[in-house]
Amino acid sequence: MIPSVELITNVEQLSADDLNRWNELARNPLQRWEWLGSWWRAYQGDYRLCVLKIKRQDEIIAFAPWCLESRVGTGKTIQFLGSGKACTDHLSLLVADGDIDDVCSAVARWLAHSADPTGNTDEQRLLWDSIELIGVDRSDRTMNTLVESMQREKLDVELADGLGCYAIDLPATWDEYVRMRSKSGRREVRQSLKNIDTGTIRVDRVQDQQQLDAVWDQFVTLHQRRRHASGTTGCFDHPPFDVFLRDAASKLLDAGLLELIIATVDGVPVAAHFAIADNDRWYFYQSGMDPDAEALRPGLSMFCHAIRESIQTGRTTFDMMRGDEPYKLRWRAELIPAREIRVCSPRRSAQLRQQVVKVGVTFKNLVKSGLGIGQPQS
Repeated sequence: MIPSVELITNVEQLSADDLNRWNELARNPLQRWEWLGSWWRAYQGDYRLCVLKIKRQDEIIAFAPWCLESRVGTGKTIQFLGSGKACTDHLSLLVADGDIDDVCSAVARWLAHSADPTGNTDEQRLLWDSIELIGVDRSDRTMNTLVESMQREKLDVELADGLGCYAIDLPATWDEYVRMRSKSGRREVRQSLKNIDTGTIRVDRVQDQQQLDAVWDQFVTLHQRRRHASGTTGCFDHPPFDVFLRDAASKLLDAGLLELIIATVDGVPVAAHFAIADNDRWYFYQSGMDPDAEALRPGLSMFCHAIRESIQTGRTTFDMMRGDEPYKLRWRAELIPAREIRVCSPRRSAQLRQQVVKVGVTFKNLVKSGLGIGQPQS
């Protein structure tokens, strides 16, 4: 039986059972509702919800965790929940392995129908101009199948290399990991952990909501001080991000998925480490450090502690997330290649927009040319 596709435009359309099923289908914590729902609550003013719920008869077999943003350049653009400043990685459709082919075919057909300017308008139709899916692993079978399905529906799909993640394949023991490092790296690791093991640096993991409330401002301050000391802005300079991450931290803590660790020296906070972790994988998301404590290198100590903790708790991967910063290679991390997927709607106005973007014509010049961009769309 061909799966049916239902468009969700309001969170109230998602029942508690729906959200439980969402989390069942999520393959990692960054796809769970604790994370993506928190993002939506913080950023919904800039987007329109367009989650697709895919069912086979009465059984929910998949979700497409999407939203819609209106942009000058690409028009009504479908993207993942969790996009933008949050930089969420490893995003995908939420679907079990056995349903991937059917679900991707159904979603591609639905997208093609919604974009067809000659199609019949109904409440389940979503007019869109473009799709931009970032934070996708190149090896993701589901997303690769979706690309193939969209191409079969004659949608205009463009693929590009994205900024990948770097992750350490963790050995069974800490000593094995230390042996993976260079001679200088081994010395660095041992000295960094000595500061923790001797009590020079104390580390405390947030374990309940009261502790989270008590340390949150410390964590934000440490992150901002580190960023500002390097001459860059921090994520928390953007107010919605603070709302998002604070909410996500609370929800993840309740789900047993938050790893927020604060390092102190003589009772003074000097470093922080924010991660999301399940039984198999530790996702290092954010950190902070007091520049005045740099001589003690507390950030390095925290990083070593987090890797050792991951190994000792039986996790197999320490994921450093998106970005090609040189330090990641020093820790013996390997690249997880990423892909960016862009699709242009077959609608004439969307095709025109795409050509404008490609040739670099400005919006102002385009309006002057009388080509109709910015006018009501069909």
